[in-house]
Amino acid sequence: MKIVMLGNSGAGKTTYLALMYAEMNQGVSGFRVQATSSEQHQLLLRDAKGIRTGVYPAATHRRASYDLALSYNGTEVLPFSWRDHRGGAASGRTSDAGDVAELHRDLLDSDAIIMFADGAELVSSPRAAKAFGRLSGHVLRALHARGQVPTPVVIVVTKCDLINLGDQKVLEAVRAPLRELITAIRASQHIHGTAQLVSCGPSPANVITPAVWSLRWGVLGMRARLAVSLQQSIAAAQAAAKRDTLVSRFVAAWRGKQTWRQRAVLHRLQAQRAYEDLEALIPPVQGLDKLLADVTSF
Repeated sequence: MKIVMLGNSGAGKTTYLALMYAEMNQGVSGFRVQATSSEQHQLLLRDAKGIRTGVYPAATHRRASYDLALSYNGTEVLPFSWRDHRGGAASGRTSDAGDVAELHRDLLDSDAIIMFADGAELVSSPRAAKAFGRLSGHVLRALHARGQVPTPVVIVVTKCDLINLGDQKVLEAVRAPLRELITAIRASQHIHGTAQLVSCGPSPANVITPAVWSLRWGVLGMRARLAVSLQQSIAAAQAAAKRDTLVSRFVAAWRGKQTWRQRAVLHRLQAQRAYEDLEALIPPVQGLDKLLADVTSF
């Protein structure tokens, strides 16, 4: 699975990633995220520790890619990569056209998209709303180019600890720039969205939901592919069994090839493995559903 994270400069993408990783690495309801690289593991934990004391990581100056894995009760469920793109590439305002092209390629090939908007900026600066509009347009063009590929999209509003969400004018200032994108997602049959308010400061809040919600779609996609593989293997086994005759066995032996009976056995074994893999996904899917029971989507 490939998750693409994008947002304008200063939206808090790198900060979010570090805090999410630190919390998920400790374990949440049986789920745990672990980096495959010890160097990246230490970097993310070090950044998270600094954030909790008010020291924030430097902004992303180039695309960074992290190889991670989701496990449930000690068993790996889903390997995934996390792509962090520089803010200039997301807005299209960068001197490096290669950054923009690379972001577009990642969006076309992604399994989940997480977009970031600076909540404090949305409230205080009209330019922030326009910048998010350009970001939304970039994402919508990529989604249109993808066709009917099912895609989860998370809109993450950061720095919510710096604004008063109890004030209706403040809340409206945050909601207004998101409406066009949310409306487009709702009108689609293959795009699934959610919007999440997070705080990524010394006292982080709701940092796991955007990642876990995206990963749930990755696990569901894996389950769907396994179900297709199971049915294909069963059908292939049945077809091979029907072609198994004494004559076909003799011909196969004479030619030094597999008999239809042997092929049927092989397909049955493949079906059995797919079934066992499907069974193994039931507990993590149930766990993710429970963890995300109160999350609204559109």
